[in-house]
Amino acid sequence: MYLLQAENTEQLNQALRVNMLEFNTQHFDAERQAIGFKYLDKQHELVAGISGHVFGNWLLISWLWCAESARGNGLADSLLTSLENAAIEMGAVKAQLDTLDFQAKPFYEKRGYQVKYQLNNYPLSGTRYFMEKPLVAAK
Repeated sequence: MYLLQAENTEQLNQALRVNMLEFNTQHFDAERQAIGFKYLDKQHELVAGISGHVFGNWLLISWLWCAESARGNGLADSLLTSLENAAIEMGAVKAQLDTLDFQAKPFYEKRGYQVKYQLNNYPLSGTRYFMEKPLVAAK
């Protein structure tokens, strides 16, 4: 017999994540390898960063953020280039990310990413874009 309980905690979220990753690992022939880069200011405070995973032959980009005060200096472009190049060295041949309509879709499109799927009315009136790009080693 099982007891159903309501629980809206980060602890439950984390426990479910750990259990799902453990289950999935049994069925995948690849491991997730964390990858990321950051920029710090003179006070060693984070001003921009990017992170994700190489999973098999895919670069899965999780986060790209740049402080408002540091925008327009090419940091995001440099971070994305660094991440893509490092992922290629780790065996990635494609990259995948998602972004929202008020975020960086035009930035990613300029970098060769194409929308493969979009969720309209997300979460209510916006759009969430899922984008991919083939990775090519720099010459």
